[in-house]
Amino acid sequence: MSTPAAAPRPGPSAPAPASPELKRTNDARRRETLVVAAIGLLLFTFGLWGQEFVGFETRFAVFANEMLRLGVSIFPRTYGEPYPDYPATSTLLIWLGSLPFGEVNKFTAVLPTAIASALNLALTYRLLSHVSRQWAFMGVCFSLLTATFLAEARSISLDQMLATVTLACFVVVYRDDHQGGGSARRTAWILALLLVGFSLRGPMGIVIPVGVVCSYYALTNQWRAVFKVGLPALALLIACWFALLALARIEGGESFVNDVIRMQVSGRLSGNDDALPRYYYLVNSLANFALSFPVALLVTVSVLTTSRPYLPFPWLRKASTAAWDPALRMAALMAAWLLLILIGLSIPETKKARYLLPAVPAMAALAAYVFIDQGNRLLLVTYQLLQKLLLVLPTLLIALLLFAQHYARKQQLSVDINAGLLLSLLAGAQLVSLLALRQTQTPARRDQIIVAVAALAFWLTNVTLREPAELQLHSARPFVEAVETLRRDKPAPLVLYGIGKDSLAIVYHVNVAGDFRPQFVNQGEPLAALHYPLYLLISDRGRRALANPSSGDERAEWPTPAYRGYFRDGDYSVYYLEQPPH
Repeated sequence: MSTPAAAPRPGPSAPAPASPELKRTNDARRRETLVVAAIGLLLFTFGLWGQEFVGFETRFAVFANEMLRLGVSIFPRTYGEPYPDYPATSTLLIWLGSLPFGEVNKFTAVLPTAIASALNLALTYRLLSHVSRQWAFMGVCFSLLTATFLAEARSISLDQMLATVTLACFVVVYRDDHQGGGSARRTAWILALLLVGFSLRGPMGIVIPVGVVCSYYALTNQWRAVFKVGLPALALLIACWFALLALARIEGGESFVNDVIRMQVSGRLSGNDDALPRYYYLVNSLANFALSFPVALLVTVSVLTTSRPYLPFPWLRKASTAAWDPALRMAALMAAWLLLILIGLSIPETKKARYLLPAVPAMAALAAYVFIDQGNRLLLVTYQLLQKLLLVLPTLLIALLLFAQHYARKQQLSVDINAGLLLSLLAGAQLVSLLALRQTQTPARRDQIIVAVAALAFWLTNVTLREPAELQLHSARPFVEAVETLRRDKPAPLVLYGIGKDSLAIVYHVNVAGDFRPQFVNQGEPLAALHYPLYLLISDRGRRALANPSSGDERAEWPTPAYRGYFRDGDYSVYYLEQPPH
């Protein structure tokens, strides 16, 4: 990619008067941005209606069900009690979407996340299109080619919403830097977005976006702006935090305040016996955030080496006469964004893959950068390898489908997927990619088709293979419905033995309509103190631990189970007990 002979050093510039041609270009960008948002919303909501809640999303489905049943509250509720880990904002959004239908289903619950994810794609396109429309298109495609981003976009994800807030903050400072608008207006917009971030994700909702914004100003040598944004953001964080604690005290008293502090701050920062290593995100994300993350790391090495003359720290600079190209400047900003989140989130002891979602726009932009600049050997080799990988990706996904079918048969698993349809669609996608490679088109057009087809094939595999397999492997609805039928026919309280309130009990809870307040008994606690009759839900492991060690036949200690089946992570039995087991 050629670079201008001379270009201004990065920094704020005065807005230029809009010409008719510029106005037409901006109108075209707006239309394209709306199209990207609409397509994204369709991709992220297609086929969700009627799906079962599984995994992490069960918790938020319970929150929304409780709000629909009990009314709006400051914190979400489970078992009639406030839950300390999140404000109720995300639950309120799900509740609003569910009101017209009178129920919480997968579509209404995922809709707020899907809208945020579609906005994420639209803002990514809008931001990169200021430099190159090809880069913008590729950046959107690489977001869809990022495994965790696509999975979370079709689930309930607060971190996905935070990613959109972070991207929106970056867009605000970038537009203000290039088009003007006044520091007061810019700060007001950023503070408003930070307030949204806190209401969704607590302190992380302010810390992460502010870090990205400050990295932008630091890299462009606007140190005064760092303090103009950073100090008001710090004041907002303190004010929001104390307001949240005051609301927590009203909601649940002093003990609940301590729970909020532990769950949202101290618990994430403090160490524990199974704390993950500092390099967790660096290694784990190579798979969880493929394809974008591995490519983004390679591009980051190249970008930081090339842009060293423009870095704000003298010890990082190297004498050079190279001009600052707009694309290189944007790539350097993306690299700083990615590294800040990667390093910053590696410091706390609590680490989860989804926490890295706010870095996905930067990952996708960096991965797409190789398609617009092959100015050095590293970028050229990365581009060549990546183009070939994306060209054959539909074939690789066909191989994955065949392996999944073989594995399911070998493990005697019944996975309900339309393998024939997926196989046909992937074969068609591969044919389109090969035809695009052979046609006499411009290299840019050829690459766009290859990357778009790869993104579509990746989405198809996610929707028609991964999601159905995950739903069936983790399905709890049949088990819960069978147990609840027993309880309707012969009413009695339900006791959960050795099951935590925030684990399998939530999975059970989300599949029960109406009020659900079971009794919880920890392992080792006596069952004789309970009021009988009752239904006891217990794992096979827990039952063996309770069996009388002196008995030659532990089955004699228990009656015949009223129901037995596979529940989420193992075999569980339900006993109808009129007296304690001996």
